[in-house]
Amino acid sequence: MATRFFSHFHYLVNIFCSWLIQVSRLLVLVILVVYSYYVLRQGKCKYREILDKKSSKFVYRRQPWTLLLRLVIAKDEEEVEMLDCAICLLEFEHGDKGRKLESCSHIFHDECLEKWLIHGKGQATCPLCRSVVIIIPQDMVLEEHHKIIEDDTEHRTNIFEEELALLLLSGLTSTGCCTR
Repeated sequence: MATRFFSHFHYLVNIFCSWLIQVSRLLVLVILVVYSYYVLRQGKCKYREILDKKSSKFVYRRQPWTLLLRLVIAKDEEEVEMLDCAICLLEFEHGDKGRKLESCSHIFHDECLEKWLIHGKGQATCPLCRSVVIIIPQDMVLEEHHKIIEDDTEHRTNIFEEELALLLLSGLTSTGCCTR
């Protein structure tokens, strides 16, 4: 009876050990993904804090009676001032979120301005007048540059290792070492 118990116990331990490696790999992968997501979100939060200080948010609400009044008073279509986003070239619709830059008072859709400013290298400028909206500290730019270089180096190392493994495996299969 005791030997039967130990054989079952030994069998369960073997199964546990074989799955332990796979579960630990999966756990490490999940932790890395969560950490990288956290780091990415932190960077965006810092950037948004700076953007919030340098601009004011609004929600566009068009009153039907003011639009009608403008159309009646205006003689030409050119005199009717419609609010347009200079980035996407679309008119503001009722309920659209926007931002007004403090430095130059230009108005854009919130999402359009965020995308525009994120692509700036070292400084973010107004799309219309090119006045500086956000000056990104040099250490943040250098930090991002180093991250890109490290990622590229790691990627190249992984590609080299994969090519080496494929080369070695192709050599083994051609000589017949791996045949059954």
